[in-house]
Amino acid sequence: MFQSEKNMTFIMILVPIVWALSGISTKYLSFYIGEDELVVYRLFLSVLATIPLLIWMKISIKISLFNLVLSLVIAIFMISNYRFYFMGMQRGAAGLGAALVTVLIPIFVYIFMIFSKKSKPLIKDWAALLVGTIGVLLMMNFDQSNLALLISGGNLYFVLAALAYAAVTIVGAYMKNMHVLAFNFYISLFGFMIDWVYSYDTSLLVTLMDMDYIFWINILFVSVVAGTAITAVYYTGIRVIGSKKTSVFSLLSPFFAIAFGAIFFQEALNLKNIIGIILAVSALFVLIDLKLKAFLPSR
Repeated sequence: MFQSEKNMTFIMILVPIVWALSGISTKYLSFYIGEDELVVYRLFLSVLATIPLLIWMKISIKISLFNLVLSLVIAIFMISNYRFYFMGMQRGAAGLGAALVTVLIPIFVYIFMIFSKKSKPLIKDWAALLVGTIGVLLMMNFDQSNLALLISGGNLYFVLAALAYAAVTIVGAYMKNMHVLAFNFYISLFGFMIDWVYSYDTSLLVTLMDMDYIFWINILFVSVVAGTAITAVYYTGIRVIGSKKTSVFSLLSPFFAIAFGAIFFQEALNLKNIIGIILAVSALFVLIDLKLKAFLPSR
């Protein structure tokens, strides 16, 4: 089933849905725990969930010294991403925050590529960056000139979360001769060990006994489903239907995030936010050179 391009195209719709729902789950978790606990629990469960996948898919975990060092660096950026994203969810809207991070990551990646001279932007790309920037500012309600309001609303943390994950993407591109799931296993393992040693208060472990089913559903969802299983689906999609088509599905995340924010938390958008989302996503279509026909399976 996963080897059929037609079937894989329709299965890929799960990716933006799960990614959007992970923002909702993170918001729920912010009612129970702090960022130190979130990072440790999420990475620990991700490590456990990855092991059966590695065994089932017969993936070797042999790693070179270069990839080992790389995974350690990425783990630090990943910890930063989790922390900033969680802190944003504590203070801001789940739907809009998840949408903001989703559109900012590829924009930041593209900007990094320009500065590293790995990409030579055309006029249309500069125009798309300008449109995307305007869209992001509208999403952030940047006309509110009071910086304290922007920070209290979580927007600054969402921007930092996107910046950290863009760094993960750029550094991760240097990984060589290793399956991405095995590489992610080491990233999660190092991230867990770092945060456990330097940030986590072990006395908090006893509080897990008092957590209700809502906590466990959401921590398992963000760690196992969104963090491990859907990642496997995403990279399988890249292999079966190609990176361009796969990218189209990831661009649906902002719209699902907004919808789920309204459903679960009754979040409302103003007209500027809506225009901003449309502008930002439109800019991403141009930056990664996508065509609408990419939504459709090949005949």
